[in-house]
Amino acid sequence: MYSTAPLLLHLFNGLIIALAMLLGVLFFKREQDLAVHRFNGPFKLIYLGVTLSSLSFLADSLHSAGLLYLPEPVVYGRIYFWLHMGYVSGSVITFLGLAIFINRVIPLSSRQVLRLAAAREQLTASNDELARTIATRNKELEINNHTLQRVLEEQQDSRRALTESEQKFRTFFDESPAVFVSLGRDHRIKEINRYGAAALGYGPKELIGETFETIVSPEDYSTQEHYIEDGFTSAQGTSEIELRLLRNDTQSLWTKVSASLVNSPEREDTLLLVCQDISESKELAESLYYQARHDDLTGLFNRRALENFIAEKLEIMSPVGKPLALIFMDIDQLKVVNDTCGHRAGDEYIRQLVQRIGEHHGQFDFFARAGGDELAMVLIDTSPTEAVEMAELARNIAEDFSFSWQDQSFRQSLSVGVALTSRNIRSLSDIMAAADAACYTAKQQGRNRVVVQEDTPELLDANRSEMLWVSRLQTALMRDRFELYFQPICDLRHRHSGYIHYEVLIRYVDDDGTHRTPDNFLPAAERFGLTNQIDLWVLTTTLDYLDRHPAHTRALNCCSINLSAHSLASHQSRSAIKQLVMTAQFPKNKLCFEITETNAIHNLQEAVEFVNDLKILGCRFALDDFGTGFSSFSYLQNLAVDYIKIDGSFIRDIINNEVGRAMVKAMNAIGRELNIGTIAEYVESDEIIAELIHMDVAYGQGFALAKPMPVTMMEEYYRENITAPLSP
Repeated sequence: MYSTAPLLLHLFNGLIIALAMLLGVLFFKREQDLAVHRFNGPFKLIYLGVTLSSLSFLADSLHSAGLLYLPEPVVYGRIYFWLHMGYVSGSVITFLGLAIFINRVIPLSSRQVLRLAAAREQLTASNDELARTIATRNKELEINNHTLQRVLEEQQDSRRALTESEQKFRTFFDESPAVFVSLGRDHRIKEINRYGAAALGYGPKELIGETFETIVSPEDYSTQEHYIEDGFTSAQGTSEIELRLLRNDTQSLWTKVSASLVNSPEREDTLLLVCQDISESKELAESLYYQARHDDLTGLFNRRALENFIAEKLEIMSPVGKPLALIFMDIDQLKVVNDTCGHRAGDEYIRQLVQRIGEHHGQFDFFARAGGDELAMVLIDTSPTEAVEMAELARNIAEDFSFSWQDQSFRQSLSVGVALTSRNIRSLSDIMAAADAACYTAKQQGRNRVVVQEDTPELLDANRSEMLWVSRLQTALMRDRFELYFQPICDLRHRHSGYIHYEVLIRYVDDDGTHRTPDNFLPAAERFGLTNQIDLWVLTTTLDYLDRHPAHTRALNCCSINLSAHSLASHQSRSAIKQLVMTAQFPKNKLCFEITETNAIHNLQEAVEFVNDLKILGCRFALDDFGTGFSSFSYLQNLAVDYIKIDGSFIRDIINNEVGRAMVKAMNAIGRELNIGTIAEYVESDEIIAELIHMDVAYGQGFALAKPMPVTMMEEYYRENITAPLSP
């Protein structure tokens, strides 16, 4: 039996041989991979060394175990040496291959380790960046998800809002108080709102497919057709127009129409018409237009319409054709009816008179009420004879008309003025002034007559002058172009005693600074009803002066202010005068109002009440131009006056005229008997002053005593002409 040592040795040799074979197989199988890293060279050396050592060791082991027979000389000779050298050489070669392998593996491994470490760090950094990116992306995703969710919610809200908006729009479209009509290019109705259809008397679907002309009044066919065509073709849009839409009951509905072109790429273009109902405003406008041109009381045209009619006819009238005639009529003494039965009776009289004259409408072309008691007619293409005949017809109608009111009868007359266009009368202002002047002349000549205005340059110039003064006076009242004057009223026996009494007067200041006296403008002011406004200006300016000069006002005895007939006749003027007097900050007995007998006789009842009202406040009154009327003395019984001013016509001839002197004595005696102060007007010489003192007339006024002066000179005048000290 063999011992275990050789057996183990054999096993070891077999293991080495197997390892050498395995290395050989691995080398040849992985040679390409080993060549990549240059490991094939060392592996070849290792394989060669292992193989050589294994073979030498195997041979030696087999020989020692008796399994391999070698000749003795061989064993102990060169063969053994070479076997031993083969073993040593194989070991050396193996170690050399291992050294080379290790020398190559370690740096490569280090580099690989470094690369792996760098790769790991890079991977770690990449992982961190990736983690951050993932976190960022997650946040962005969350935000996007939240945004998407919100967008989805908003879309849902938008869809709901759109649905609600469509419903609201449909409701608005159907229920808006206007007619909405959608038209195609063939002018046929594609859609109409429910309110509009109902307003026109149709059901919502009845008008679909019908032409727009179906609901338009025939008078507006051409207008609506052009408007719709412009709406489809105009690039700048269309303006608003007014159309009359026709209800199915044939009544028209005034509307204001605006058009909007609706372009659609998918469907045919349509024109949306919005028709707003303006029937009420149209009726109101027509009513206002009617009222602006007509008189409420009679239904006749008013003065504005009269002037417009005449102006239009004058523009187209041929210079060689028949003239145009203006007949101006003034109702005489209509105040009698008003004072007796009230203004309602006066209005009814005018209505009935107009109705009777209007029955002859075929004989004139235009009939108007030009003022309170003024009527006017116009005849076109007429002659002087025809115009006078028409004027006489109107006058006769008024003369024959018996008006009854509450068991009282009245017969009023007409003063009629006639003017015809001619070479000298060509404009509206010319013919209006001429007709008015003729009517004024008819009144002055005794009323109830017809006067034809003479076609003379002098009369026309006078009329134009008065018309010009009307405009100038109106401007003066607005721009304060008047100036206040005063003329002293003197105590004839004590002219320097400190008695301050004066009459305030007025002057018109012309553009060149000239001061015009009332003789220039008062006739026009009286004729055209401006004297009451002038009176109020004088009163207001006087009160303002007295309020601003308290020392002068305390020394003042009496300040006289004239009042015209218009002021006495006008309730508004009387009320305004009372209000102004009550606002004065000084004793009212320093004010004296002068009224004339002529003014009082026309407005006696109002004058009496007015005088009494102001006397209660403390004011005084003077009856101006006393003695010129037949009933001057009788008016002293009705009017509680404080002064009578003897008319200058009696004073001028007092030296040479015994009748005048006797009249002055009588009037002065009556004044003294009634405790009324007597003032002589037009005292123009020292002889007259002496005679008045001899007749015991207390006061005088005239150029021999003092001329009218601007009110700015008042304090200086009284300072120089009063020797007695003024009261403080």
